[in-house]
Amino acid sequence: MKMIVISDTHGRSYRIDEVLKRNADCDAVLFLGDGLRDFQSDRIRGFRAVRGNCDGYSFLTNEDTPTELMLTLDGFKILMMHGHTKNVKSGIMTALAYAYSKGADVLLYGHTHVPDERYYPVGSELGGITIERPMYAFNPGSLGEAGWGEPTFGVIQTKNGQILFSHGKLK
Repeated sequence: MKMIVISDTHGRSYRIDEVLKRNADCDAVLFLGDGLRDFQSDRIRGFRAVRGNCDGYSFLTNEDTPTELMLTLDGFKILMMHGHTKNVKSGIMTALAYAYSKGADVLLYGHTHVPDERYYPVGSELGGITIERPMYAFNPGSLGEAGWGEPTFGVIQTKNGQILFSHGKLK
């Protein structure tokens, strides 16, 4: 399964079109907030989204789009959030410990505009908790207002119980 992960488009819908054109073989598009109005979600296969702190006036109302969403995709439990409710700009440990407590294998978050990928093996400590299963944290960066250089997006691929994370750039 191939999933495209996008966050923080902030009005740059033409960049979404470019990413989707380059990744026409994707099975799902996961949006992590701040730019819901940039999507024509009815045209996108497997579209799932959470609301960010800048999504108050989007075509998708606050009641329709949650601030977090738990998905099970290809056997992996994925917690999607924008991250503003867990203050990820000050660090991801609170969000990561929260995701772990909810049973997630993967935390997807945005808000910082900086691409990030982390792996925590069994025995790692997250906010005072020693974890008993591995955890992943992944931030695709920003497709709209990049924090470091070019606009970025994420790609997650799963196969035979394995998961692979990568970042793509638009130039």
